Amino acid sequence: MGHDDAELIERWRRGDPAAFEALVRRWEQPVGRFLFRLVGRADLAEDLCQEAFLRLYLAGPRYRETGSFSAWLYRIALNLARDMARRRRFEARRLPDAEAGTAPATESVCQRRELTEIVTQALAELPAPLREVLVLRHYEGMKFEEIARLLDVPASTLKSRFATALNRLRVRLEQLGWSYEET
Repeated sequence: MGHDDAELIERWRRGDPAAFEALVRRWEQPVGRFLFRLVGRADLAEDLCQEAFLRLYLAGPRYRETGSFSAWLYRIALNLARDMARRRRFEARRLPDAEAGTAPATESVCQRRELTEIVTQALAELPAPLREVLVLRHYEGMKFEEIARLLDVPASTLKSRFATALNRLRVRLEQLGWSYEET
């Protein structure tokens, strides 16, 4: 994907608007999921995602191929989420009911929804440095070395934060009545 991104960026710089649209189509969902996991609300994540692509568009001429495009885009999104967090205090948030309007829910679907809501709430309660590394590693599948470059934090520190985040998440889920075996 990195090679395709570089090609699209080059085409966009030469004035091809379709190349920027292709970048947005490719990265909109991953960045949106990332932001949702950081902020815990779909409406905020959507607004931040749009802002991230606006900033990408405005900053495009300054992009230098010194790192991966995805790391640069995630850095823009992360900075937006951090800025938003500074302006607002996080409170427990509920995951929107993504399955509303579908077939009647079975017990397992209801349990999955409930667990998703509880995990989202517990994730939102984590301090930002722990939440960021957990989201980037677990949900986005980034390697610790990639996260280290993105956050400008040593990989060893991130590994420690990740372990702490997982432990705090486990403890919080247990407090809320969910055991590891149920998840």
